[in-house]
Amino acid sequence: MASARLLTLCFLVFFTTPLFARDPHPPQLNVSFLARPAPIVQDGSTRLVYEMVITNFSNNKYVLDAVEAKAGTAQFTFGGSALAGMTVRLGAWGQPEGAADRTIDGGRSVIVFLLLDLGNSKAASTIEHMLQVVDEKGDAHAVVPAPLVVSNENPIVVSPPLRGDWIAGDSVNNRPDAAHRRAVLVDGGHAWLAQRYAIDWVQYQTVDGVRTTWKGPEDRNDSYFCYNQPIYSVATGKVVDMADGLPENVPHSAKYAIAIEFNNAAGNHVVVEIAPNRYVLYAHMRPGTVQFKVGDMVKVGDILGHVGNTGSSTEPHLHMHIDDQPSFLAGNGVPYEFTQGSESGPVNANISSPTAISFGPIGPQRPFTNDYPAENALVTFK
Repeated sequence: MASARLLTLCFLVFFTTPLFARDPHPPQLNVSFLARPAPIVQDGSTRLVYEMVITNFSNNKYVLDAVEAKAGTAQFTFGGSALAGMTVRLGAWGQPEGAADRTIDGGRSVIVFLLLDLGNSKAASTIEHMLQVVDEKGDAHAVVPAPLVVSNENPIVVSPPLRGDWIAGDSVNNRPDAAHRRAVLVDGGHAWLAQRYAIDWVQYQTVDGVRTTWKGPEDRNDSYFCYNQPIYSVATGKVVDMADGLPENVPHSAKYAIAIEFNNAAGNHVVVEIAPNRYVLYAHMRPGTVQFKVGDMVKVGDILGHVGNTGSSTEPHLHMHIDDQPSFLAGNGVPYEFTQGSESGPVNANISSPTAISFGPIGPQRPFTNDYPAENALVTFK
């Protein structure tokens, strides 16, 4: 009997002793992700673009000291001011980034916008993360969430939406002022980032020694070089949504022709389903130029409409992206690439500014095949 009790005691001690030392005061931080990342080839380099949501379930305050990510053999560490520039506190959208963005108050959440540049390497099947945090007592802790599964789906390859020379405005990047990348919106109780890979296509010329998008009166849409340019279907598909007849905005007037809300932000637009759960949105078209109606089939190269300045737009441009829902704002933006053309490297430009766009130096172009352009790159489509 005594031997049986001793054996039972040894069994309990063995199975209640941790196999490794656990943090006695684990940070009450929940880590989740907006969506599974999928690889994209941008400017010849494989990249993973995704968003981490960190929620503090306690009354305590934590400082996010660093985020480490490992994708296969590639390892990344983000900390300090760089991490602050990648982090946004929920409820503080549009405010200047600073050290405070790495502080997660009790009951609050932050989003960390991550972009991993893998160069010529293929994307791994998972990404491992470790968060280094500091509590109110100055004690350091490590938070290790479950590995994030990477989608093995290749980017969808599409034809050019335009012809000639264009700036790929605010193509996916990780700058603090990346407007498309930060456009997280909630619909149906779900947080979406439909515009993750959106591009605002504009044209420029050098006028009086300055690169600009217009010549003539700044407040006239027809002064802008891209205005009324034809927009081409990038793939064969079916029109599932469209709008026409909405009035145009006065460029750089700081106001819209109509009150902007969830259902009209795209202005005059066309949405084409090109594959299961793959929808191409062409937005801000000129009134009266939309060529197709819901239910129509379109082919590659069909003219869908013309570039305008309607909806949530401050000057004429084509906003285009692909997501998994037939919505401008409610969907998960997915990677895509263009069949061919010529492109420069990244260009320093303020495409998302409500005022006049400015451009930094533009480097030489190189031919590409199946690629997504660098941030604000000069792209030539034939």
